[in-house]
Amino acid sequence: MKAEKAAPETDKEPNAPHPRETFFYVGHNAEEQALAEGLRGGRMHHAWLLTGPKGMGKATLAYRFARAALGAKTGGARPFDTHPEDPIARRVIAQSHPDLFVLRRGLNDRGKPRREITIDEARELGQFFSLAPSEGGMRVAIIDAVDDLNRNAANAILKTLEEPPARSVLLLVCHAPGAILPTIRSRCRRLTLRTLTDAQMKQAAGADTDGVIFQLAKGRPGRAIALKAQGGREIAALLATRSGGIGASLPELYEKLGGEPFERLASVIEIAEDWVHGKGVEEGGEHWAEAWSQLETLRSEAEGLDMDPRHALARAVGILDRAAGARR
Repeated sequence: MKAEKAAPETDKEPNAPHPRETFFYVGHNAEEQALAEGLRGGRMHHAWLLTGPKGMGKATLAYRFARAALGAKTGGARPFDTHPEDPIARRVIAQSHPDLFVLRRGLNDRGKPRREITIDEARELGQFFSLAPSEGGMRVAIIDAVDDLNRNAANAILKTLEEPPARSVLLLVCHAPGAILPTIRSRCRRLTLRTLTDAQMKQAAGADTDGVIFQLAKGRPGRAIALKAQGGREIAALLATRSGGIGASLPELYEKLGGEPFERLASVIEIAEDWVHGKGVEEGGEHWAEAWSQLETLRSEAEGLDMDPRHALARAVGILDRAAGARR
């Protein structure tokens, strides 16, 4: 009998370990220390906004905190170092701890990731906090990511932020803080995670990681690990010969990547976004900013609408060609 394929998870990089399964952590020492001091001091702020680009380790830090707050035994060089075999850590990995709630995008009727977190999903956060802690300790909720909340869902979580229950902490993963409701930002203590140094990136992703992957990752360890897992050497070899433009290479790049079709497509479009962003920084011009915005919209549509990869890739190539033509 054929094993049933696991449902896609909307809050992880393709082919990379999920943040709840990640125990090795590099960088962001000050941010982890700030959370640890609040937890140790007993004056924990009820809501923390963890900001920074995708792939920075925000969700991994949230799960590190959650394990410690829920009672996992800590011990190591960093405040939230725990062992994967710790009983509480294992329950977090298995998504079976009753005092941990994770709000993320669900799946549509076709089993594909939705484009946003809905109000019905957001209301589950209030239901979770309406109950007493099952094990007498703290309750922890992670929203990954707050950027995905539609407006109704965002308004639905405000009541919890305004009237936080006792012994409860919310960790809001946020990729673009300027785009979320000011009323959410104002009720959270903000921690901004910065890009890692080259030395830290090598420590996180491995010294054998190709330099082109580090260039694409731009100081984001999660992105580097994901690209390496999807076929880093093949990606590097292909892009190394395309310094003048990568539009025509996108279909070939899609074929070289590993993972599910929607994961491969999202990665290809994100690589194109990174390339466009670099050209915008290098050359300036509104046409590059417009191209980036169009690619971001395309990535969201392709994921939510189960778009044919060939059609999506053709649109991406057209976006890049128009942007390249506008600079001449």
